[in-house]
Amino acid sequence: QAVRCEVRKMTKEEMMRRVQNSMNEARFKHTMGTVKAAVELAEKLGENTEKTYTAALLHDCAKHMTDEEMIEFLNKRNIEADPVMKAIGGNVLHALVARYLAQEEYGIEDPEILSAIECHTLGKVGMTLTEKIVFISDYIDPGRKFEGVEVLQKLAPKNLDEAVVAAIRSTLMYLLSENRLIHPRLLETRNDFLIKKASEEKEM
Repeated sequence: QAVRCEVRKMTKEEMMRRVQNSMNEARFKHTMGTVKAAVELAEKLGENTEKTYTAALLHDCAKHMTDEEMIEFLNKRNIEADPVMKAIGGNVLHALVARYLAQEEYGIEDPEILSAIECHTLGKVGMTLTEKIVFISDYIDPGRKFEGVEVLQKLAPKNLDEAVVAAIRSTLMYLLSENRLIHPRLLETRNDFLIKKASEEKEM
């Protein structure tokens, strides 16, 4: 239901400049750290580097908006954010909004890139390789300083699925310790990985 508008294809440089102009210095530094991590993982794991580059570059392109602006943006397009997402606010809403901004303002049409942007915070059931790479790269950007980040940085190139599960666990532990809302999709994503792992182990 995104608003249809013709956006001409941007060059990488134009896209990067536009992203840089839309965010503060710290956010842009994080974005470029995420891009670096995503491209390195894509090269190592044999994934399309163009797709991962673009999704990583645009993953936070809605972060400059307030919660109210994000809700208004979605309402205008008849896109329904669920009640938990609305209650959590920008921390999860920005990923959904970024998907449509990428389409409308940056001319992105590739559904996998759009999906990787949308699910970079909560994941989803049945994630593709690109989606997993962008998800974990947001955690392992070289500028990140949280406890356990080095473990994730080492684990991701060796076992991407395990790194994603470990990252989700770390987020869940933090949210529980702060008594914050947890979006059910984060749990669904984790369960999906664990079910897949259990069935693979059975087959061995």
